Amino acid sequence: MNNQKFFLIVAILLSIFLLTEQWDRQHAVDANGNLVYQQQSASTATANTQDLNVPSAININAAPDIPATEKNHQNGFVSVQTDLLTLEISHKGGTITNSWLNDYPIELGSETDFQLLSDQRERLFQAQSGLLPSEKMPTHHSMFSSSQSHYQMQGDTLVVPLTWKGNDGTIVTKNYRFTKGSYVIDIDYQISNNSNAAIDVTSYTQLMRNALDESNMMMPTYTGGAKYDDQDVFEKISFDEFDQQPTTTSKGGWMAMIQHYFFVAMIPDAQSTHSYSAKTNNSKHLLTIVNPAQKIGPGATATLNNNALYIGPKEQEIIDNLAPGLDKTVDYGVLFIIAKPLSEIMHWIYSFVQSWGYAIIILTILIKLAFYKLSEKSYRSMAGMRKLSPRLAKLKETYGDDKQKMGQKTMELYRKEKINPAAGCLPILVQIPVFIALYWVLLEMVELRQTPFWYLLDLSAPDPFYILPLIMGVSMFVQQKLNPPPPDPMQAKIMMSLPFVFTIFFIWFPSGLVLYWVVNNILSIAQQWYINKRING
Repeated sequence: MNNQKFFLIVAILLSIFLLTEQWDRQHAVDANGNLVYQQQSASTATANTQDLNVPSAININAAPDIPATEKNHQNGFVSVQTDLLTLEISHKGGTITNSWLNDYPIELGSETDFQLLSDQRERLFQAQSGLLPSEKMPTHHSMFSSSQSHYQMQGDTLVVPLTWKGNDGTIVTKNYRFTKGSYVIDIDYQISNNSNAAIDVTSYTQLMRNALDESNMMMPTYTGGAKYDDQDVFEKISFDEFDQQPTTTSKGGWMAMIQHYFFVAMIPDAQSTHSYSAKTNNSKHLLTIVNPAQKIGPGATATLNNNALYIGPKEQEIIDNLAPGLDKTVDYGVLFIIAKPLSEIMHWIYSFVQSWGYAIIILTILIKLAFYKLSEKSYRSMAGMRKLSPRLAKLKETYGDDKQKMGQKTMELYRKEKINPAAGCLPILVQIPVFIALYWVLLEMVELRQTPFWYLLDLSAPDPFYILPLIMGVSMFVQQKLNPPPPDPMQAKIMMSLPFVFTIFFIWFPSGLVLYWVVNNILSIAQQWYINKRING
């Protein structure tokens, strides 16, 4: 098998892979990246307000069925600005209705920041939280008040308090705590039980969004829920599977709504056991964590810690140490066990060169060196085949009408010259999963988003000038010229069309991935030319 067939195999397998991933995007993996189970097909939905479903006998009163933007204006809100986040927190329930990431423009050169949480009806995505029992404590439907309408971080920390007062005199202060340089929001409740009876108080956090899916054929990224438990099992929960999820408990763990490049995660106390549930209500999808109850005596004051919220990018340096398994929100698919080390190596290279473009090039060189011996065996076989081309052509002239005799004489020639025409198969089988794994690494790396390199403005976007795809096509053509021509005329025509097909194919790929493929081709050409020269003189 030669490099011409390699490109054909990659084209077929990659197309099948992308179509399969788009059709069946949900799975679960354990701590080692092994497939456990799942199935997904994305759905779309509209946003209507609905009640919270928690694993408790207590029901929370439903909110009025009005659009989220109207609720935000009617109920009032607090705006918060830190060095990394800009938020709007509604007085109703203390729900975080809108969030913007200050360091991530919505598009290259834009002055508008990327919005993750949103109260827009068509892109509804909110972080709700509250206390139970609902008859005595404020839920995400209750009205809070604040002493200020705007808070801005001035030092290293910022506390934003919202206050609720019950009919029995109980006072709850809901505190949002921000730290400079962090996307994590810590939420706690200071509760003064001014009633005459003890109360068992439980806190909960809930993520609610509609089923907006922004993936496409070339960018089949996952949007949906995810869960990680104390058994080190990571599980994706597709929107249409929410109602089929059983309520579970876990010591620590987390739940998240993830999408391409960004996500929101609820991270509870790792030392306590929490209840996890998923539900769809009136086309809204809810992930809920309920924390252990705490008894507060009459006249006593207590502080309840709620689940921390992470609202931010899938940056490896940031999320690796926040919580166990949180790095799995970077969606490498079933090839996680290959993609994760590739990502870590590339981040390690970047720590020295401080350029993601050069990190891709150096990683490509390292991969090429790792496969050098396998590739050398393949190229030696192809060089030998090229040397035998005239003799094979003569055999075809002599025995062309006798297929059996032709095959017999061809195999005798291979044995005599000690050439194995299948010697190129192993390098191809090894390189294909590495290529696909690297595809997911480069597709999922938010660090490449809007990152320039040379003339490229964004390594995560297609080359706007088509220069890299054209170079890739030319390099494929040169490689074909170094390979022995296929004996079958029809096969030869198909192979000659591959550089053109791949050039068109790669126009839509992220330029970072095309950069890898171009460098890989150039190195392959150099290696193949050197081996051909040594064998053929």
